[in-house]
Amino acid sequence: MKKVEDIVLDAIRKGEHEKAARIAFEEIFRPLFDLIAKIEENIVSLTEKVDKNTENIAKLTENVDKLLGETGRLRGRDVELMTGLMLQEWFRRHAPEYEVFIWDGAGADLLVEGKGVLASIEITIKPKAEDIRQIKSGVGAVMDDWGRKPDLLIVYSRSGVIPKRVAKIAEKMGVKLARRPADIKRMLDLQSSSH
Repeated sequence: MKKVEDIVLDAIRKGEHEKAARIAFEEIFRPLFDLIAKIEENIVSLTEKVDKNTENIAKLTENVDKLLGETGRLRGRDVELMTGLMLQEWFRRHAPEYEVFIWDGAGADLLVEGKGVLASIEITIKPKAEDIRQIKSGVGAVMDDWGRKPDLLIVYSRSGVIPKRVAKIAEKMGVKLARRPADIKRMLDLQSSSH
């Protein structure tokens, strides 16, 4: 650096200001400009990496959302199956005149038949309006697969909780709500006595 300084000062003393400026720019500022260019390259490289990481995070988020959705769906299916097995056992012990079928078709989770009555049952932890619409819209599917239209449409609340808004929707749509296996039996008995 001392050598460059001496050359620049010598050029200035001789009145060669252009030469002094050129030397100063080439020897002093060039490393600074090179450094700035290198920093810019690093910024571009880092920006590309951030963009790629952002894409990867977006894909990961999408995959996690799908996994959570699938986990929720599987948890729901587990609740339906376990509750269906429990209801099957309850009816076997307490109301053998009714047969409970775990239904894998559209329109219901269970079908209960006996004493001239067929009931479609949708199992849920806490009923929602969608559960009411689902069992109502599934009547045709049950009729096509089972050969007859269900006499009763029941949504069974595994938690025993039935929101008031859902109860109003169910009543308007002719869907019954049950909190306990005995509720289902009572509904079936009432329906069979009206036949």
